[in-house]
Amino acid sequence: MNDVEIRDVLHTHLHKINKKIKDTIIVDELDLCSGLTRIDIASINGSIHGYEIKSDEDTLYRLPNQIRYYNKSLEKVTIAVNLKHLEDVENIIPEWWGILVIEKEGRRVRVKELKEAANNPCIEGHSILEILWKDELLNIAEKFQIQAKKSLSKRMIRSIITQHLNINQITSEVRQALKSRKNWRS
Repeated sequence: MNDVEIRDVLHTHLHKINKKIKDTIIVDELDLCSGLTRIDIASINGSIHGYEIKSDEDTLYRLPNQIRYYNKSLEKVTIAVNLKHLEDVENIIPEWWGILVIEKEGRRVRVKELKEAANNPCIEGHSILEILWKDELLNIAEKFQIQAKKSLSKRMIRSIITQHLNINQITSEVRQALKSRKNWRS
């Protein structure tokens, strides 16, 4: 199965497992770390859960670098793989990452959860804030009465916010901002 086929199967799977959580949004190609990388799919509800796809056509060459960025920015991460990469992936990914195996059996495709993702122990407030646009950062600052001028850079605004809010407040605000976002590719 190629990336597009796995992505379609994964979307169906995510809609199915999140159908009872009404404010869930599922986004393709979520920018992380100020655009230095993207996660293939993100499910945003009670957490920002990233899903990285590694199809038979992919190599694992970029995975160590992706791990570094994902660990800073996502509350949970699951890798979706074909059997070809399973053993290698198990040896590379952090212990807290989840694993989904996508198998094609004739015309049927099966999604098997090999390991459930746990909460990320490495998340960084500054890095998760890098997902947001400047106006979203300013909205958070205003909500918490944090002095952040519009003329400041996004980096400075993120720094000010991280000085005033704890990681739980930051992750909650980022989730809410993403769920409220319009014009995703603007």
